[in-house]
Amino acid sequence: MPEPEAVAPSANELALEKEVARLNKIILALMDRAERSASAQYSEYGQFQTTVLLEDQIRLRTAELTAALAEIEKANRALSFSEARFRGVVSQSIVGIAIVEDGKFSYTNAKFNQIFGYTADEIRQIAPADTVSVEDRAAVAESIRHRLTGELNEADYGFRGLRKDGAIIDLEMHGSVLEVDGKRLLISVLLDVTDRVRAARELEALQEALREQSIHDSLTGLYNRYHLEDFLDRELTAAGRAGGSVSVVMMDVDHFKAVNDHYGHLAGDEVLRAFGDVMKQHVRGSDMCCRFGGEEFLLVLPGSSQDVAAQRAEGLRRALAATRVVYNGEPISVTASFGVATFPRDGATLDQLVAAADGALYTAKATGRDRVCIGKTTRSGDDLEPGRGHQTKAATP
Repeated sequence: MPEPEAVAPSANELALEKEVARLNKIILALMDRAERSASAQYSEYGQFQTTVLLEDQIRLRTAELTAALAEIEKANRALSFSEARFRGVVSQSIVGIAIVEDGKFSYTNAKFNQIFGYTADEIRQIAPADTVSVEDRAAVAESIRHRLTGELNEADYGFRGLRKDGAIIDLEMHGSVLEVDGKRLLISVLLDVTDRVRAARELEALQEALREQSIHDSLTGLYNRYHLEDFLDRELTAAGRAGGSVSVVMMDVDHFKAVNDHYGHLAGDEVLRAFGDVMKQHVRGSDMCCRFGGEEFLLVLPGSSQDVAAQRAEGLRRALAATRVVYNGEPISVTASFGVATFPRDGATLDQLVAAADGALYTAKATGRDRVCIGKTTRSGDDLEPGRGHQTKAATP
């Protein structure tokens, strides 16, 4: 516990001391008067009686003043002890405490100074705005103005603080107002939450990374089937309400099993990655491409007609055929077959549309591979085998 600091005499003490001095002057004046009275032939008895009366009055008044001074001194000692105890508690506080008066810090505790990296003397030379990041100064200044004008008596908010060394820190503040002699003093209690905010941001980034992993294929970087179902459901619902169209293109790498058997599964992975890269290079912002499973891929084209979707599929087919995958110095030629289906012509639901695209893909496989088939017909006009679904492909891999 710190030693109590010496307290300057209060206004009451000064007034009492002046009263004692005044009474002493009265005594001297009365004594002088008594002497003059004696020279004017007053009786000795009269002088004595006057002197005794005055001394009694002075003694009584002096006793009252002495008692009052003793009470004041006792109160001051208690106040000094209480203030020392308060300062001891505040100086050990885990939160920063500051009082702003006339646009300057009139008091700050040790924690407040530590938060911003200033000494007590330094922080009294700067404006409160100097402890706020440039981005947040306007908002903090507005809060201070509301409290000074009486629009608000309390305020709770977070802001980014600016340390003496230029570092940005995250703070939470509770502000209140104290009126003293008609003046509004701003009291601020600050908590440094930089570590907590940083941990929250890291957690949020981790959650976002996990979310991205949950909807992406780790090998190709394309979306996975889980995300496809959510995305395609939304697009079909929107197209149904607006009377629009949605096309899908189902793709399958030709002779993929032969690639794995001849070059190895790592080479097969390289082929799939190359296919994914080609798809990324040929999609619009509104499109969505995913790895549907194994060597199958699916492209969703919102707002595209069947003809437009067929043209896009043909572009992909040519781009893939022109791609040379090199594995262990050995080039691998890659082609793929494509099936196109369009909502609502080929299906009204996700399953129906995917099944129609898969049926068209089956036809492309069955009629020679490395080609695009549309809906229920091939380019040569052959009908799609009825009832063929996307889970029952009979074409060779």
